[in-house]
Amino acid sequence: MNKLIITLAAGFAILSSCSDNVDAGSVPTLLPPSDVAVERTGEDQVLVTWKDNSSSETGYAVFVRKADTQTGQEVAQVAANETSCTLTGVLQEGNQYFVGVKAFSAKEQTRVISVLYNMQVLADLPKVNFSKLNSDENCIWGTYNISNVEISSVDEWGLCWSSAGVPTLSDNYLAGPAIDNNGGVFQVIPNSELEYGVDYQVRAYMKVAGEVYYSAASTASMTEEYPAITLQWNKLTDTGLPASIEVYETTSKLNGSAFHAWYAIADLSKGDVELRVSVPSGAKTIDEQAAAFNGDCYVMVNGGYFYNGKNTGLAVVDGKADGAINDVRGSLKTADEEYNIMYAITRGCFGVDANGKPAAYWAGTDDSGKNMYYDTPLATVKGENKYGKPSTKLPEAPVSWNPKYALSAGPLLLIDGKIPFNFTTTAKGADYYLTNYEVMPYDIFGPDVTPDRTAAGYTEDGKVILFICDGRIASSDGATLVELAQILKGLGCVGAVNFDGGGSTGMMVGDKHVNDITPNNRPVVSTLGFFKK
Repeated sequence: MNKLIITLAAGFAILSSCSDNVDAGSVPTLLPPSDVAVERTGEDQVLVTWKDNSSSETGYAVFVRKADTQTGQEVAQVAANETSCTLTGVLQEGNQYFVGVKAFSAKEQTRVISVLYNMQVLADLPKVNFSKLNSDENCIWGTYNISNVEISSVDEWGLCWSSAGVPTLSDNYLAGPAIDNNGGVFQVIPNSELEYGVDYQVRAYMKVAGEVYYSAASTASMTEEYPAITLQWNKLTDTGLPASIEVYETTSKLNGSAFHAWYAIADLSKGDVELRVSVPSGAKTIDEQAAAFNGDCYVMVNGGYFYNGKNTGLAVVDGKADGAINDVRGSLKTADEEYNIMYAITRGCFGVDANGKPAAYWAGTDDSGKNMYYDTPLATVKGENKYGKPSTKLPEAPVSWNPKYALSAGPLLLIDGKIPFNFTTTAKGADYYLTNYEVMPYDIFGPDVTPDRTAAGYTEDGKVILFICDGRIASSDGATLVELAQILKGLGCVGAVNFDGGGSTGMMVGDKHVNDITPNNRPVVSTLGFFKK
């Protein structure tokens, strides 16, 4: 599969049957293609690609000539503006070919631009094959095996997919986690990369010495999206808040269980209110933290996770970032085998930029300590192949986001209106979840875990929502993380992040603490709030 770009003298066609056909003295209006490349995409199939440099062509013609002959032939034509063509059964393994492309119109044609391509013997090539491809409510996942090559010589591997034919790396792809000692890889494509009700063709790929090798394609789809949960909300009056902030309360049952929740929604575009993240020098209750702003704090909720009085994630306060997303243990239970296994992760992060525009991304920290933001997670699966640290390529290229205020916690609850996780377990059983990408611990993540919850989200029109619910008391049984995401979806959120819950959960509206604080109001080290601007 060696590729060599052949530089041609002006007017020279490397295929004798494809010479220029322009009248002497005329000025060509067509420009020849460039960057012609050939990539093997199947046993007897190659993909020919090129750059379209013309605007007046009728179409493109593809030519093939064996390197040891002088006669070539046209093997395909495609329409104007096309930049690729798949050839099946044209090139035979064990032979070298010149593969060329020219532009043409009714009046003229360009010279043929060609590359030399070696169609290697299939048995000699590195191999990547699917063992299994499957789908869940919010992901597509598969296992594949790499063979016929030294693992140390494989430069990159992963999954690629397309809804419009056999995929290549010119379509969608994600690099995979580490290859195990047997050449096997377990990899998930999160629903942040997919759409519901769409059939995707998926292939495993690998790169070796600059060449790309693919598995056969398999088909999978996500057919069912988690619905929104709509509750009966009552607007609180006489809050003393500006008109750009509204507060609501509900005691509607949640899936048949007692439930008590509140949310505050702010329209930051009005210009009189802003969202801020606060990180005090030491742990304090939200009552104490809100009071310290002398009336400038309208609404406040608790924020991120902490340990020994320090924030354990990433915080951005007035444009200055502090902290990092560090590797985490597979279990917080010291008796578990996973306690001694560390996983690289990304974590849900919520914030606003200098214009007050809200966003929710996955945050990650690379080996140098640089923090980056992504719209897809590092799809870590506990008990399976481990990923390297987040980078400019892993899980994919980071987004360009420069938050003024932001705070990480997790998991991310909504991305583009989709819930990116559920409680499906892998073959390893309990506490080994397929889509717990952030490796959240047992007291936060699970189908039977319903504590107090705190979350922040934003609506499609840019309004910000701060949400809390009580849990583990008679008047409110709390919510699972999936239920929490569904509730926020029901409030119109398209992006949202879960924050610290349990005894940390609290909401201040003005100088009033609205939720239950029995048995205590736990001091916290970070908060989110609506403030006077």
